[in-house]
Amino acid sequence: MRVTGAGVAGDVRRCLLLFGTMLETADVRKRLMHRLGELRKASGQRRALADAARAAFESVMDREIAPTVRQFAQALKAEGLAFSVQTPSASVRLVSDRSSDNAIEIALDLTGRQPTVYARSSYTRGRRDLQDERVLAEGEAIGALDAERVLAALLDLVEPFVER
Repeated sequence: MRVTGAGVAGDVRRCLLLFGTMLETADVRKRLMHRLGELRKASGQRRALADAARAAFESVMDREIAPTVRQFAQALKAEGLAFSVQTPSASVRLVSDRSSDNAIEIALDLTGRQPTVYARSSYTRGRRDLQDERVLAEGEAIGALDAERVLAALLDLVEPFVER
């Protein structure tokens, strides 16, 4: 059914006309412009939410998360388990002194639909890498994150590090 010289666009146009599914160009552009406006607005809101979450996380990290992780590391050392606390940019890591691959990290994730503070453990046993992750707070709840919630996550995630 191809006409020589008409090209693929002609074939598509002819098929659309035969099946009655061709949309009006003005309608397509109108809907596209509406959608682009929505996306721009959502992008601006997402940036504002991310900035607010970043500020709330920095405050909570200094006030609640880092001190709790330091206390937890001291308690582990008292029990004969050597761990160090590292505070790279925008996160806190509790790292095993035996292997730097074995760690629990608490950080802010801004890549999802809404900002999230998570606690992730990474543990290597032989050739296997074991990982576990917990969400501690999302969105506006990041500013209300407290030491009890952080300690509960650390207690859950420390299990593979103390098993022998």
